[in-house]
Order: sequence, then C-alpha cells, then structure tokens
Amino acid sequence: MLPTPAPDNLRWFDGAEHLETYSDAHTPVIEGATCIIVLDLNARSRLGVLGQAIARSTATVINIDHHTHPEDFAHVVWIDTESCSTCSMVAEIADAAGIRHASMAMCLYTGIMTDTGSFRFPRTTAAVHGIVADLLQQGADPVRSFELVMNQGSVLRARLLGEALRSMELHCNGRLCVMVLQRATLEQYGCTTDDTEGFVHHTLSLAGVDMGILIIELATEVKCSFRSKGDVIVRDLAARYGGGGHIYAAGARIPARPLADVYHDVVAAAVAQLA
Repeated sequence: MLPTPAPDNLRWFDGAEHLETYSDAHTPVIEGATCIIVLDLNARSRLGVLGQAIARSTATVINIDHHTHPEDFAHVVWIDTESCSTCSMVAEIADAAGIRHASMAMCLYTGIMTDTGSFRFPRTTAAVHGIVADLLQQGADPVRSFELVMNQGSVLRARLLGEALRSMELHCNGRLCVMVLQRATLEQYGCTTDDTEGFVHHTLSLAGVDMGILIIELATEVKCSFRSKGDVIVRDLAARYGGGGHIYAAGARIPARPLADVYHDVVAAAVAQLA
C-alpha cells in the first residue's frame, strides 16, 4: 500500500497491478492488521493520511530504513544509515531467509540502482556490488531495469528538462547551481513532479559546483530538491525547511509561501552554508 500513486516508470514490475494507493476504503485493512512494515522512510508523517491511520492501528509496526535522524514511531526498528538503500537491506533479509526469486531480485536490483544513482553515489561499497551480483544471479536484468526506469521519458519531459536547464543560475562563485520550474511551465508541458525525477542531478554536472538545488512551484507548496558532493552536506539544509533525507541528497516541501520568497530564502541559506 502506498501513500501516493507509484510513478509510471515503476509500474512495469511483476505484481505492480496489485499496488494500491491508500484511501478511506482501506481503513478496515489497517485496523485489522496485526503487523505493518514501513519501508524507506524515517518519519510516519511522510505517509500523510496513511501515516495517521497507522498511528491509530494496534498492529506491531516494523520500520526498515537507511535515512538519518529517524523518528521513534515503530515497535521494531532496523535503521542502517550506512546502507546505500533500503532495498539492499531487504536483500540481506531475503538472503538470510533463503528466499530467491527472479521477480523479487529485479525489484531489489532496481531499488538499489536508483538509490545509488546508478552506482555512483557514496556508500556504493564492495559489499553493495556483492549484493547486486547475487541479485543478477537470481535473475535481475540490469539492461532492462535501466531501460524501463531511465529511458522511457516523453518528448514533453525532455522539453521540460530544457526549461529547467535554461533556468540554471550560479551563486557563491560558481559553487551553487539552482534550477527553477514554475507551476505554469509544468502545466504547459502537461508534466507532473514525477517527470522531474533526476533533473536536479544536472546541477552537479557543472565544474566547480558543490551544491545543486531544484525548486519547483506546485499548487499549494514549493518543492525543493538538494544535492551535493565532497564535504558539503545538504541534509541539515533540507531539515531547516521541514524536510530531510541523505547527507548528499535531501528534499523539502514548503507550504503556503510564494515561489520568489522560497527561492531567495533557500538560496541565501545555501550560500551562507557554502561561505
């Protein structure tokens, strides 16, 4: 069960047709559950109304995650902040239990691949590649995974990326790169925030840039995605605006504020951190 619909580029997995997005109709399911497993998040509030339903449940809640600063909302917790992804942790559980299945291997491989930025982010260790090698032996197909996740964008998404690249501005002597997308631009190209997945990584492709930010104007909030490298940490910057995430990859959603105000506030905070 998901708090929001799964992105289109992840609906090709075996069994994806059984994914359900939480609504009031699922309340009896949550109320009748004896065990609820929460994956890949460190705060129940990030589940929205689904998180509220879980809070009211009498079920035993298990949280498996790798994000820093976890909140205390589960009865059983496995948090490994040194892990590259929650999927690699689940792969370890499956291996210990002797569970091996090609469809499962494909899902776990894809989760590791996306969370490590195609195996280029920090914490992509030799142990991670060992887990991946085992998943490939079980039947995961790396070519098909990358093709279906990364290479299925529409021409309108490509044009939206062009607008994002055109908006790039450098600050702090070229150490900070910021991209902005207005709500009207998303509507012009018929795109959603799902279509902007991966856009922020382009900010770090410029020589000399240590921090990149993508700011997107939505109907009732402004979404900010932060990325960094080297000794620059963006997790705390995101937390300043009620968000969170990883040391080098984090995000926040800032409600009820104009885009211009958010832009100036966030950029000023980022410049102050880099100064």
